[in-house]
Amino acid sequence: MLYDVIIKLMGALMLALVINADGITTVSVVMSICIFLFMEISIIVDSKKVSVPFTALSFILSVLYLTVTGAEYILFKIVTIAIIGGFTLVSMMLYEKMSFYKHQLHRTRDDSIELEEILKNKNKVLLMEQDQQVHLATLAERNRIAREIHDNVGHLLSRAILLLGAIITINKDDTIAPQLKMLADTLDESMEKMRSSVHDLHDDSIDLEKNINEILGELKDYTVNTELDLDEELATEVKLSIIGILKESVTNILKHSNGNLVSVILHQNYSFCTLSVTDNGTLTEAEKIRIATEGYDGIGLTNIKNRARSLGGEAYFYLNDGFTVFARLPFDNIAGE
Repeated sequence: MLYDVIIKLMGALMLALVINADGITTVSVVMSICIFLFMEISIIVDSKKVSVPFTALSFILSVLYLTVTGAEYILFKIVTIAIIGGFTLVSMMLYEKMSFYKHQLHRTRDDSIELEEILKNKNKVLLMEQDQQVHLATLAERNRIAREIHDNVGHLLSRAILLLGAIITINKDDTIAPQLKMLADTLDESMEKMRSSVHDLHDDSIDLEKNINEILGELKDYTVNTELDLDEELATEVKLSIIGILKESVTNILKHSNGNLVSVILHQNYSFCTLSVTDNGTLTEAEKIRIATEGYDGIGLTNIKNRARSLGGEAYFYLNDGFTVFARLPFDNIAGE
């Protein structure tokens, strides 16, 4: 804006000098004031449709004034006015181009900052998902090791205890009875410690409450209502299915929902538990038909169904007042220790 003022002020001054070159008169002063007024209007009004005509009008009036008054050296003065007009026009064009590039530079900088922020957020989400995948993979491996220890080492220890019990029963030599008793106590203690270690490795390896809170923490732009029956004694397979279904549901909400409210309910019974995740987003009729007829092509909803079916359960999707994922996960098909 300052450059525009300087350019037009210089143009107005030079026009005033040309007009008053033959002497200062009332008419020349009035004409100079009019030129300054037109230039001021062209500066104040932020519109090319007004600014350019008023700037040009100043030069046209100057030429008309010189022509009507019959000024001396009129041809020289008109050429001078033309040169001043050309200088003003080129200066205005250069200033406009400079303003355009400046605006583009600021816009590019703002876009760069915005893209950088988006990239940071995406990287953060990606790192969280990678951490979650590593965590789940680690838990799955720990559970596999726990099962192998329980099935193999536990089975061998049980056989050893039974065999030793039979030996103690038929033993007639009192001299080795204390040693056999000591061996039996050692095996019993080993079995108890093995069971305790497997239990810690298997059952306590997944913190259900922590995982649920981490997943729901991604819903920063939503109001989240929860009703959770948290039981850390749940079998690991059930915990993993609950975490997986909740993760898929939250991802689906973040990608597709236009709502602002999410409700998560986890209830447990003696033989099964239920999980429902509801958001208040709206769906198009085409989306409703695809979901109702299981014609969806995304893997998220398919994964939810597969996770529930892997436990002998089932997952359903309801479309009333938003979108609801409902899963029923039975405990009957989970092998105990």
